[in-house]
Amino acid sequence: MRVLAEVWPALIPAVAGAFQWRGWPARWSVWVWVEVLAGWAVLLVSALGGFHPPGPLATWYFWPAEALGGLALAVSLPYIRREAEREGWSPSRVRGYFALFSLFWATVLGMALVPNYLALWADVEGSTVASVLLVAVHGYRRSVEAAWKYLLVAGSGGLVALAGLILTLHGLGLPLGAWSLHPRPVAPVRGGETALGLVLAVVGFGTKAGLAPFHTWLPDAHSEAPAPVSALLSGVELAGAALVLLRLLRLAPAPAAGLAHGLLVGMGLLSLAVAAGAMGFQTDLKRLWAYSSIEHMGLIALGFGFGGVALVGALLHIWTHAVTKTLLFYDAGQVRLAYGGSTLGRARGVLRQLPWTGGLLGLGAAAIVGLPPFAPFWSEWLILAGGFSRSPWAAGIALALLMGAFIAIGRRVPVWLFGGRTAVWEGERWALVVPMLVLAAAVTGGGVGFAAALQHTVLATRTAWVP
Repeated sequence: MRVLAEVWPALIPAVAGAFQWRGWPARWSVWVWVEVLAGWAVLLVSALGGFHPPGPLATWYFWPAEALGGLALAVSLPYIRREAEREGWSPSRVRGYFALFSLFWATVLGMALVPNYLALWADVEGSTVASVLLVAVHGYRRSVEAAWKYLLVAGSGGLVALAGLILTLHGLGLPLGAWSLHPRPVAPVRGGETALGLVLAVVGFGTKAGLAPFHTWLPDAHSEAPAPVSALLSGVELAGAALVLLRLLRLAPAPAAGLAHGLLVGMGLLSLAVAAGAMGFQTDLKRLWAYSSIEHMGLIALGFGFGGVALVGALLHIWTHAVTKTLLFYDAGQVRLAYGGSTLGRARGVLRQLPWTGGLLGLGAAAIVGLPPFAPFWSEWLILAGGFSRSPWAAGIALALLMGAFIAIGRRVPVWLFGGRTAVWEGERWALVVPMLVLAAAVTGGGVGFAAALQHTVLATRTAWVP
């Protein structure tokens, strides 16, 4: 009963997914809307204090996971129906997509709700399996190859993460089976074992989060997955894996965690370098945003590694990146439906032919590169400000690499917006435009209302998160 009391919000999409697959006692599409509305109702109950995830860090992650997961499922209805019509999907494949997406959403929520480290690891692995199958859902050769690469790389990372988790908990003298994220130590701290465990955890969970040099699965998987899957995977799931790692880092004393923090800074800088170098040569819009996700996971890793004010910025960046990247992947999905693809060979002149989609693409691109007054500017500013106070040389390198990423996106996106006119298969679908408008309002309003959000974050962090 205690387990159910902790994780029941994650069971809603899992049970609804089973009903969607069976289609009983109502049509599967009815169960989709039941699931979406139930998830948002849970979010409202949590906001009103009727349900408390296990700790402030879990609450901080639970809200965007619940809100954006429900939005992605709702967007999937018109998006997948159009994809299915165009590509001749069978009814069972459509139902299978929604059942798998519900399982994926359930495991993403589990990253916030499961209060046991071994169970968290199993939940992260379940998220990998569900998302791998969703990447391959089109059945193309390239999508199956992308899913296979994702499974091999992320699965290997999962094994390393498990070894790191066990070594860390054992080194700290913590019981593996305790149903708590803050169990009492039962033995003296073994510094060497704990440090090794944390390093392995950084490598393992960093692979799940798409950090370089273990990022190779991410561009292929994001570019082949349906747009709602890419949005939830990039905006929420990657950050969930990073937060599991942060939980482990918070358990360890500073000497044992020092090497892990340094490794996070190194992987964060390498992720920025890889993304900045690759984005300037991308010809597929979804692949461009996939490399952007590597960049922003690198920023979050830098915030975790720097600590202090930078950690506040990293936690805020989980929200700002999630909303902005969701907007951009939905926009790329709209482009794909309208042009029959999101590559430069198919989709140019978007602003003239699809004015709402093009305008929102420009707004999202301006936000994701960190221009004010959009929300990501403030979280990036906090990460860099904290970095300059802790490690000026690393923060200076990060700033230079961010400028490189800014130039790369500024060089590529205008080609989609203003390039020569290409044939449009169909017009804008308002079922996709309206959610993008909501997200754009959140990105803009979040930036304008930064002061209030920062005050809330600082107060919560001061009592719970900053080492």
